[in-house]
Amino acid sequence: MNTLAKIMLSLVLKFLLAMAFVVSTSASAQHSNTTVNVNSSKGKTTISVRKGGGDKFYLEYEGDIKLSDDDKDVIAISRGGYVEIKKSAFGSRRRIFIEPNNSGTLIKKYYVGSSDKGFEPEGRKWLAEILPEIIRSTVIGAEQRVDRIYKKGGANAVLTEVGYIDSDYVKSRYIKLLLGKDLKTNELKTTLDVVDHEINSDHHKAEILKHNSAKFLGAEKITEVYIQTTGGINSDHHKASVLKHSIKNGKISDAQLKVLFAITKDINSDHHKADVLRTVMSERNLSNANINLLVETSKRINSDHHKATVLRKALALPELTTTNYNTFLSSIEDINSDHHASTVFMDLLNKELDTPSLNNLLRLVSNTISSDNQQATVLKKVIDKQNLQGAQIDIVLKGLRNINSDHHKAEVFKKLAKERLDKAQLISVFETVSSINSDYHQSASLLAFAPAAKQQGETVKEAYRKACNSISSESHYGKTIRAIQ
Repeated sequence: MNTLAKIMLSLVLKFLLAMAFVVSTSASAQHSNTTVNVNSSKGKTTISVRKGGGDKFYLEYEGDIKLSDDDKDVIAISRGGYVEIKKSAFGSRRRIFIEPNNSGTLIKKYYVGSSDKGFEPEGRKWLAEILPEIIRSTVIGAEQRVDRIYKKGGANAVLTEVGYIDSDYVKSRYIKLLLGKDLKTNELKTTLDVVDHEINSDHHKAEILKHNSAKFLGAEKITEVYIQTTGGINSDHHKASVLKHSIKNGKISDAQLKVLFAITKDINSDHHKADVLRTVMSERNLSNANINLLVETSKRINSDHHKATVLRKALALPELTTTNYNTFLSSIEDINSDHHASTVFMDLLNKELDTPSLNNLLRLVSNTISSDNQQATVLKKVIDKQNLQGAQIDIVLKGLRNINSDHHKAEVFKKLAKERLDKAQLISVFETVSSINSDYHQSASLLAFAPAAKQQGETVKEAYRKACNSISSESHYGKTIRAIQ
């Protein structure tokens, strides 16, 4: 062979080797993409597995199946049970059927296409080849395998085996079986690490975390890792489901609850976020710091409805502090709906607010609520429920100037007239009454204050008369002015 021929042969061999590597890599990548469908009914289980490379096999079985220790043979099936395995690849179809006879001895049959080839030796050889693949793609013999692997190598050995399994469904089954063992704290932590990094399905990840969760929530070190693992779930539904489960079933410390609130903030769904926060309030007593954290977390809720339901439930908690009330007020600023904002304000007014908190609330009412009806309703309740001081009367009057409706404005004035006001406050009231355009409502408002004006001397009466001058109707003017004579 001359030099040129040798060079050409070398290039061809390199090309073929490169192509073989590409094909091998592609097949491996496709093989890792496994789809498993499982259906169980009346004791019979059918499992279909499709590999990314095009291979597919079908497994149907009933009863308890026992495998050999090397996972290459079926050595026992309970009475009335059976196993059928079918596989097709590149046009070739093979099938094995195994069932026990009346004495319990297994009858094994092997078919290629529709032809019975006899089990020995080719059937046994094929079963030994395909069983490990079936075992790692299905849950057949899972309990027996987990027991055997755990007995030999402990939790780490089972978790190592989980790493060889493609299907999240099968991984989930193995981990749940492992959680039935008496695991140490470090083994539970390792299990959570595997769940976090090995399980892609949010559904299966959530199911594992909820399964036997008392073990994860029994030790403080593990509980925090458990909550953090929950944060790795992408689905709002499944994340909220695990968080609520852990709240209901675990002894979560205040420090761990802080982590839980941080994860709850990352839930995008307002419904699920609010549901977690409501569950927290229903299931445990909260420190003042965690009440503030809860309300701060509610700020991340965009829905006015869901935010208001959380705040109103929080307001029903016992022993709230001034700091808590101020946190509530800061959260109300983000509510756009007049209806929902006013319902939270009304609940707040059932509490004993200190002067700074009440001042803050009164300012927020006029800045937050645009509806005349809702604003007037809140102001009337403020007057009913609170012992207003001088500065607060001024804030109420300022809020009244923001109400456009003469009717609603007059309703608040008539409610305010029942309070004991000093001379300066009455003069301020009469100045504000002048902003009412309707002669009827202006007259009605002034008449409500007439008895107080008569008792407070000439300066107050003069302010009252000046307000009367804004009334155009002679009838209403005369009636109003005569009330202080």
